[in-house]
Amino acid sequence: MIRDEDYKRAQEEWVSNCTGGSIQEILAVCSSLITSHLLWSVLNKRDFIPVNGFWIQLIIYIVPVMANQTVLADHALLVSVGIFSLAILVSLSTSPSSKDSKDATSQTGYKPYLTVYRAGIMMVTCIAILAVDFPIFPRRFAKVETFGTSLMDVGVGAVVFSSGIVSSRAYLYQKPGETKIRALSNAIRSALPILTLGFLRLVLTKGVDYQQHSSEYGLHWNFFVTLGFLPPFVTLASFLYQWIPFSILGLATAMGYQLALYQGLQHWILDAPRVDLISANKEGICSFVGYLAVFLLGLDSGTVVFRKSLDDTLESKLLGLTKAPKIKQEAAQLTLRTIFLWSVLAGWRLLGENSEFFEVSRRMANLPYVIWVVAFSLTLLASLVWIECFIPCAGRGPELLDAVNINGLLTFLWANILTGLVNLSMRTLYASTITSLSVCFGYMMVVSLIPWVLWRQFGIRIKL
Repeated sequence: MIRDEDYKRAQEEWVSNCTGGSIQEILAVCSSLITSHLLWSVLNKRDFIPVNGFWIQLIIYIVPVMANQTVLADHALLVSVGIFSLAILVSLSTSPSSKDSKDATSQTGYKPYLTVYRAGIMMVTCIAILAVDFPIFPRRFAKVETFGTSLMDVGVGAVVFSSGIVSSRAYLYQKPGETKIRALSNAIRSALPILTLGFLRLVLTKGVDYQQHSSEYGLHWNFFVTLGFLPPFVTLASFLYQWIPFSILGLATAMGYQLALYQGLQHWILDAPRVDLISANKEGICSFVGYLAVFLLGLDSGTVVFRKSLDDTLESKLLGLTKAPKIKQEAAQLTLRTIFLWSVLAGWRLLGENSEFFEVSRRMANLPYVIWVVAFSLTLLASLVWIECFIPCAGRGPELLDAVNINGLLTFLWANILTGLVNLSMRTLYASTITSLSVCFGYMMVVSLIPWVLWRQFGIRIKL
C-alpha cells in the first residue's frame, strides 16, 4: 500500500518534466473534430439516421477525439481518415433529403460552425484534464515543463482565443452612448464571478491537499484567474480600437512581451526563487500578457466572423471575392490568416533553431506560443467554415455541442469538479486500460449531460 503523501508526490511527478510532441500530431488528434462534423453534416442532410439525439452526437463527436487522446493516439490520423471515408461513402450512396438547404446564417444570423469549434475545443480540454491522470494518456500530450508543444498546452490557449472571437460582437456593435467608464465597470463586474471561482478552486485544492504543479501557473494562480482578469484588460485595450485594429494590438502586445522576455524577464520566470506573492505566481502573472495577446487576436478574427459584410475589406478585394457569399469570404479570409501565421511560425523557429528564445513556451505564453495557438485555432475554424460552405447547416447545428457552447464556462467548471472527485476517489495512476477508458467515458458522458439537460430540457443558460 502506498501512502497518500507518496501517491501525491507520484502524481506531481507524473505531470512534471514533460517535453511535449509534434505540432503535426496535435493537429492530427484534433482533426477528428473536423471530420466528425463533416460526417454529422452529411448524415443530417441525408436523413440516413436520426442525428439530433444525445447518444448519436456523443458517439460522432466525443468518442473519436477521446480515443485519439488515449488508446488510439498513435493512429489519430487514421481515425480521421476513417471518419472522412465514412462521410464520403454515405454521401455517395444516399440521396439528399428534401430539407431546406438554406444555411442558418442567412436565416437567423447563427453560425453553427462557431458552435462546433468552441464546443469541440471545450470537449478536447475537458477530456484532457482528467485523462492526463491515467496511464492511457500519452505523456507527450501533457503540458510541457518549459519549452515544447503539447495538446494540453494548445487547449488552454484555444479556449482563450474562442472567447475572444465571440466577444468581438460587443466591440463591433457597441451600444450608442456607452462611456468608457461604464464599459470598464461592466467588464470588472463580469470578471468578479470568474475570479471568485479561481479563489474557490485555490481554497478547495489547498483544503484537500490536492496535487499541484507549481511551475504551471505558480502557487496561487490558476486558469480561472487568467480568464477573470481578461475582461477589464481587454476593455482597456479596446479603447484604442477606433485607431488601431485588434490584430495590431495583439501582435504589439505579444512582441513587446517577447522583447521583455529577451531582456531578462525569461530568466526571472525560470530561475528566480519564490520569495513573495509576486514571485510565487510569476508564471501566471507573466503568461497573462501572452493570453491577453491571444484574446486580442481572437477579437480580430471575430470581426471577420461577425461583420455584416466583407465586400469592402482588403482581403476580399485581393482574392476577388467581393461578390461571393459572405460565408465563402469568411472561409477565405480565415484561411489566409492561417497560412500567414503558420509561415511566420515556421520562419521564426527556423531562424532560431538552436535557441530557447525562439521555442514555444506555454509556461511563459511567449510570442511563438501566441502565434502557434492562433494558427492552430484558425486551422480548425477555417476548416469548419469550408464544410458549411459546401454543406449548409440549417438551425443551430449539433444540439449537444450547442448545449455545451451555451453553458461553456459551467461545463468547464463541472469538468474540473468531476476531475477532482475522480482523483480523490481512486488511484488513477495505477488503473488498467479498461478501467481508465470506462472512467473517462463515464466522465465525458456526465460532463456532456449536464449542459444538455439544462439547455435542451429546461432552456436554462447559466452565465457565470
